[in-house]
Amino acid sequence: MKYDLSKKPTRGAERTLTAFFETMLSLLSQKSFDNISVNEICKVSNFPRATFYNYFDDKYDLVDYCWHVLAAEIEVDQIQSAPSDNELLIYFDRLYDIFEKRQDLLKDIFKNNDFSGTLITSFINYLKAIMQKIFYESLAYTKPDVPTELMADHCSETVLLILEWIFLKQKPTTKAQAHKYLNALLN
Repeated sequence: MKYDLSKKPTRGAERTLTAFFETMLSLLSQKSFDNISVNEICKVSNFPRATFYNYFDDKYDLVDYCWHVLAAEIEVDQIQSAPSDNELLIYFDRLYDIFEKRQDLLKDIFKNNDFSGTLITSFINYLKAIMQKIFYESLAYTKPDVPTELMADHCSETVLLILEWIFLKQKPTTKAQAHKYLNALLN
């Protein structure tokens, strides 16, 4: 991404980024990612192409930014101060809550985008990379016979598997039942 997300955005940059974010999510809920063009994004968001290209390389870059914004809702910085033996469950709950909160949007997006297509694969891979990093850095894992990196991969895959099953494959499940699934699959 061309825009430096590590620095605090100006009000103008914040408005611009928000407009592109909201436009992309709106368009994704109406049509397939493959059928969305930069021209359309700019027209709907009411910004010229030059402004778009000041912030993003292409529509793939914008969709990665959308995943970044959605992932920020997990509030990782607040979780890292929690007791380490509960971190996996806390991360799972935050993700579950985000998926549940945005369930209607997700249904619309998945109605228009193939589950094995570019967009959904990008979304899952983005979440997986974040969770692998989080679990690797913060989980209190003490079994010496399995490398920490492998355990972090296993935990992130398991969390995503459950969330995918509940929300993307639309198998309604309570959070309490999802906790039982998580516990059964990880123990």
